This record gives sequence, structure tokens and C-alpha cells, in this order.
Amino acid sequence: MLQRCFVFILLFYALNSIAQSQAVLTPPVVTIAIEKTPTSFNPFVSKELFSQQFKHLFFDPLFRWGTQNKLEMRLVEHWERIDNKTVRFHLRPDIHFHSGNLLTSKDVIWSFQEAKKQTNSVFFSKIESIKQRNKYSFDIRSTLTNFQLFDYLTYVFILDSDFYKNNMALLNPAASILLPPIEKLPISGTGPYQIYKFNPILGIEVIANEHYWGQVPEMKHLRFMRIKNAQSRLFALLADDVQVSYSVPNKNVHDLSRNSGKHLIKVPSSNAIFLTINDKLSPVLHNREVRKAIRLAIDQQSMLKNILNNSGRVNNSFMTLAESKVPEQMGKMCLAPPEYDLNKAKKMLKNVKLPKQMSMLVMLDNLGNSEQVANALSYMLNQIGIKLVIQKTGSKDLWNKTNLYYDFTVTALHTRLMSRENVYSALFSNSFLTNYLKNKFSEENIVSDFQKKSEYFESLQRDDWVIPLLFQDQVWVENGDINLQDIFSTNSIPYWSLLKMETKAAKQN
Repeated sequence: MLQRCFVFILLFYALNSIAQSQAVLTPPVVTIAIEKTPTSFNPFVSKELFSQQFKHLFFDPLFRWGTQNKLEMRLVEHWERIDNKTVRFHLRPDIHFHSGNLLTSKDVIWSFQEAKKQTNSVFFSKIESIKQRNKYSFDIRSTLTNFQLFDYLTYVFILDSDFYKNNMALLNPAASILLPPIEKLPISGTGPYQIYKFNPILGIEVIANEHYWGQVPEMKHLRFMRIKNAQSRLFALLADDVQVSYSVPNKNVHDLSRNSGKHLIKVPSSNAIFLTINDKLSPVLHNREVRKAIRLAIDQQSMLKNILNNSGRVNNSFMTLAESKVPEQMGKMCLAPPEYDLNKAKKMLKNVKLPKQMSMLVMLDNLGNSEQVANALSYMLNQIGIKLVIQKTGSKDLWNKTNLYYDFTVTALHTRLMSRENVYSALFSNSFLTNYLKNKFSEENIVSDFQKKSEYFESLQRDDWVIPLLFQDQVWVENGDINLQDIFSTNSIPYWSLLKMETKAAKQN
């Protein structure tokens, strides 16, 4: 009974809030169905609390990845390399925060200091110093290449130091309900939108910053509606309750692609599902031929078709988005499709004595694909005599404590970084593969040499210890009236300020 009352209250509040916003906001108001709303408005917290798409609504970075595979200068107007360690940056003049305060290099220095306090990013350990030179310029000293440094700077959003020094509580991860009229500014960045209304349960509404230093958004009002379940987001889209939906179920991709009234957008990302093999419990897995047989028994193309509905890709080895999309960063990774040969795999294991059963730990992902991949692996490996007992978890702590005690693990890696070196740094220090890789590096007495770690990680893939199974696209759907396909960055972030109304005739042309 109590639960019913709670649901009724929520429904009443939602309907009242929507009615109120429709009465105040002038059309067009685009409603976007999302999985999560922010639980903090601090741009330095993790993506689980404040995702990149929202950070770009309210704040600007020094650089960002554009929509055409290029790095764009944002708050930076120009830069120059002074010596092999120092890069000098010059800010655009006359940019103002939402508070009205002027952006200066003082804000950049303060933002770096705050970010370093609040994050454990590898990036800050690689910065030797950041110093203000004058009102609009500053120097960064590091051993990073230009590409590495600028790639990292796409993650650094600049805050209004004068505003936040007097409102430090606003940087705490404790979002609260905000209803219009908002009498006290809850956030002060340089971004293209400002908060109009926020409810951590229902969603967030934003209005365009009419004093934005860049191009003022054409879409003046956006409503992000929190709908946690992917199937429910799809129903809301089909009922025209929302105009855009994030992450529709893969099983519906084929039907939606044939729906002339809806427009399916597949956005390539670096979201990869990995299989790792551990020989500590089952020494037979130390045999390279056994691991090769396991690789041959895995039909990755079939998983791509039946689990992802072809919304993704398969590669023989891990490839960053930059290597696949940015011409000057193309690597020498093998682009040939992974080999699948079940009969060959069976022959290779014909005289091998396998354990009666082996274990697999699966880290569940938000899309539900890692669980389906694990079930497919169980079926495929059973065909070559490997019977799996599967344990699933959604707990990061449990994963970190136990993943080395399983024969196999399945997990996903997702990063917005583009530089190969930056992605590897994150992979080696702060990912679900970190414990496994640290153990492997220790076996080879590789302690701190990054180049050796990188080379060894690539050899682990060649020797079938680490197998990248699938690279998953982000799947969005819109109702055909907007240019959704044009707003995604090279690293798959939607820049909502680029959203425009678009006729179906224009799309066909």
C-alpha cells in the first residue's frame, strides 16, 4: 500500500512538473529519454555521477573532439610549444561565466587545482606544473606529446573560481530538487545551457544561455527525462512522449531501422567487451594451443549479429577510436576479421585433458550485453568440451577482490580518450582489467616502463590471453524531426547545443 502511495505521489509530481514546464517554456521543447540524471553538478566527479553529455551543457573544456574527427580549440584561442616540455596556451578574451564573471587564466589554474584534489586521473600525475603568465595565458609543463596533452585537456572543464570559492558546497555530490524560478545560481560555467529545473528522480530541464560566447543553441529548451529501463525508453519514443531515446534494446534495432517514422543513429564508440584467460586455477590454460582453440571456437561475428544486431564491430585486437577514425593516428593493428573454426578447435583439443568444469566471472554492464556474451561463450565453449560455471556481479568492489580467482572473466571497457597512450594508461591503472594486467606485468617483472607494458599488452592479445570480443556502438533513436546524426563528437559525446529542427525532406537530401 505504501509503495502504491509513493508511486502515486511521484506520478502526480511528474504530471504537475510537466504541465508547469509546458505552460512556461515556449516551443519547441525537445524531450530526450536518458538512463541516468546527474547526481552532482561538479564536472570533476566520475561519469557515473555527471556524464560527459551534461558537462558539455554547462561547462566548456579547453579543447574538445569535434564532429569531424578533429580536435577543436574551445576556451583556447591559440597555443604554441615553447620547448620539449612546455606548451603555452592563450585563452579567448571576453568570455563570461553564467555568473557574469570574466574567464581568465586564474580560473584555469584554480580548476586544475580542484580537479587534481577530486580525481585520481593519471593525467595529473604527468603534469609537472601549470603556471599563469598573464590574464589570458598560462603554461603547462609535461612530458606528454601534443596529441596526448590535448586529448587529456578535453576532460578538463573550467570553473568560475570566484563563484565557487564562495559556494564550495555546490561541488559536493549531493544534488537536490530545483524548481523554477531558480533564485540562486546553482552552477557557473561558460557552457551553452543553464539549469531551468532539476529533479534527481524525474530528470532535468535546461534553457539556452543567450549570452554564450559561441553560437547560441538553436534549440532553446531541452528536457532530459529519466527512464532507467531501455524497453520503457523505447515505448516512450514510439508513443511520441519523447523525441529522442538513448540506448534502445539491441533486439529492437532491426525493427526500428524499418520504421519510416523513426530514425536510428548508430554511434561508434570505444566500448569494448573483453574476455581474459587465467591459468592459475587450471594450468591447462597455460598451453598456448588450448587458448588458440578457445579463440577459434568463439564466433564473434555471430555474437555481433545476434547480440548487438550488427550495432558494433569486431577486431582481432583492441583498437582505439583514434586509430579507426582519425587518419593521422591510424595504427598498424590487424584489421582482418577474427578467425572462427570450430572443427579445427575440436581437433586441437582432441588429446587434451580438460577440467570437468571451469569458472567465469562476468561484470554486468548497463546495456545487458556482457551477460548475453557470457551466455553465448558458455554455449560455444561447451562445444569443445569446456563447461563453465558463471558468476555475475555488478559490484566493482567484489570484482576487484575476486576476479583473479576465476579461469575466465568478461568485462567492458569504455573511455572517451582518443590517444592510444592515454587509453592504455587508463587501462593499466583504472579499469576492470587493471588487476589482471598488473598480475601479468608482475610475472614479467615489468614495473613502471610504460612502453614495455604497452608492448606486452599487445602480445597478450596475440597469444590469446586477452581477447577483445566486441566493440559496441551507442544506439539512439529520434522521431525524424531533428539532426541528431550531426551532433556526436568523434569520441561519441552528444553536443546538444548543435541540435536543430530538420524537415524530413532535408534529411533525404
